[in-house]
Order: sequence, then structure tokens, then C-alpha cells
Amino acid sequence: MAADASRGDAAAGGPPVFALPGVPLKTEQMGELPAPQAEEMNAADPAVPPVEAAPAETAPTAAAPAPGKDLDFHLAAANKYSAKKKYRSAAAEYGAALGFLTAGDARAVRLLERQGAMLLRAGDGAGAQGHFLAAIGKAKELNVSGKDLAAAHLGLGYCLEKVNNIPDAIINYEKALQLSSGKTIKARIAKTISDLKKAP
Repeated sequence: MAADASRGDAAAGGPPVFALPGVPLKTEQMGELPAPQAEEMNAADPAVPPVEAAPAETAPTAAAPAPGKDLDFHLAAANKYSAKKKYRSAAAEYGAALGFLTAGDARAVRLLERQGAMLLRAGDGAGAQGHFLAAIGKAKELNVSGKDLAAAHLGLGYCLEKVNNIPDAIINYEKALQLSSGKTIKARIAKTISDLKKAP
């Protein structure tokens, strides 16, 4: 085999040290057969173990944003939409924030209640009612209570009152009254219950 002085010595039977892949050698251009590739050599001699190709290097992946940052983003967006009276958008942001909570996170009760409150302000009583029910169900599932559960019962009571389901509205108002701690809100709920019971 002739040596290609411009690329190094091919005396070992393989390509010269400085051979570039895909660039033909001078000897290849002159009609000589190139040295057999590793795959061809392994196929001819079964005693030689197959040569494995080096694994392709993967580019490092960008770190995914922390779930807490996404949660904060959606909560901030919900607050901005609410301040601008874009209640449906605020409800959607609260819904998006739910996806970043872990399964047993009690904040889900608040987010569901807030979704209901935003839909109620947007005039979607049926949608709001569904979210208030979901908040109450989530609170029961997680065995939590507090002001968010009270707000969910209050919102559900209001939705039921608006569709003239007074008995169920009173039940939810009474639950909200039991869960509430502020004197002002308790007085307001008690008056609403009293007024509903007096109504024909």
C-alpha cells in the first residue's frame, strides 16, 4: 500500500492518523480499495467480537423550571386578572396553578374555591357551583377545614340561593357559619340564614 505523504503513513493497514472521515485519500482516488472497516472485519472473522459504535453524545438539557416558580407565576397572573376584572382569565390561572400542586396539598381547596369565586363574578353560576363543590370534596378528602372551606360553603350557598334551592342554600350557609371565625362575616351569614328562613 502506498503512503500518502500529505496525510501520514498508512503502513498499519488502516487509514492514516490524520485522515478525515468522508474525505477520500489519494490512494482511494487512484483506484485502490480502501482498508476494510471494522464492521466488515468483524463480519469476516466471527472470533473477533463486534465493535460497538460509540454512543452519540447528547446535548445537556436545560433544567426545567422549578414547579414553585410556575405556581407563583399562575397565582400572580390570577391576581392581576382579578384586579382587572377579567374573572374568567383569573379562574383559568387558578386552574393552571392546580397542576403544580402535589396530590395531598391542602392549597388545592383554596385554588378550587378561588376558581369558583372568579366564575361567580364572571356570571357563570353553574361553573362556580361545580368548583365550590370540588373544593368541598377536596377538603373532605384531605380532612382539612378553615376559612377556604368556609368560603366554598358560602359560595355554594349563594349559587344555590340564586337558583332558588333555598333548603340546600341554608345548609351550606350554616356550614359556612360554623367554619367562619370573624364576627362580621358570622353576623352577615346569620342574617342571610334568618332572612331565607323567613321568606315564604
